[in-house]
Amino acid sequence: MTQIQTDENQQGFDDFLQNIQKYFSRSDDIITKKRNIIKRVEYNGKKIVVKSFKTPNVINKFAYRFIRASKAKRSFLNAQRLIKLDIKTPKPIAYVEFFEPLLEKSFYVCEYFDFDFEMRDVLADNNFRNREKIFDRFIEFSYDLHQKGVYHVDYSPGNVLIKQLNDKYVFSIVDVNRMAFMEFNDKLRLKNLSRFSASKKDTEIFAKKYAKISNIDESFAIEQLFFYHQKHQKYLRNKKRLKTFKY
Repeated sequence: MTQIQTDENQQGFDDFLQNIQKYFSRSDDIITKKRNIIKRVEYNGKKIVVKSFKTPNVINKFAYRFIRASKAKRSFLNAQRLIKLDIKTPKPIAYVEFFEPLLEKSFYVCEYFDFDFEMRDVLADNNFRNREKIFDRFIEFSYDLHQKGVYHVDYSPGNVLIKQLNDKYVFSIVDVNRMAFMEFNDKLRLKNLSRFSASKKDTEIFAKKYAKISNIDESFAIEQLFFYHQKHQKYLRNKKRLKTFKY
């Protein structure tokens, strides 16, 4: 059984979606090839992005069939919700699921966002052009997310795409399958920023900028962002050790 859901604003993709595995396998324009595979595909003269999710384990195959939405479906629904909140993410086109009878394969399809660089590039280069200005716009963007109740679980430098339009910067978030919509307290706001630090100096800069725009006490913001940043770094180190031990 195949389940296809298309966004009501997207037309002309029926053949593509019904034959998505064929179109996906033919494309060699790979964006990411890790746990999941993301490719750019050109269809009818339009660039689109297709994310092929890894085949789930037996437990999740059952869960995604009967209990909760698959990652592809969640990506689609979350993207629609973000757009309604006037938060930029590549416009959703559809999701496709294949059941036999449990979930075997799923795809999320969206428009291609022609970005110039990622937030990761800015953090990695202390001499990045207009770095301070980009930091300011990024904090404003993050504050807007939080004010609208959007908690991006995978809010990280590689998931924030940036397009420069003259002297302005447009931010767009991707990898949106894991999101929560909630009211924020001050600690949660700062926790959500904890991955966006390449150095102690940057951590302090982000804390001060966010404290100013949100009227949070500056000392509290610095303390909390350092705490959550160090906690995340510890998690990454432990995860790396576990992988080394495993293999």
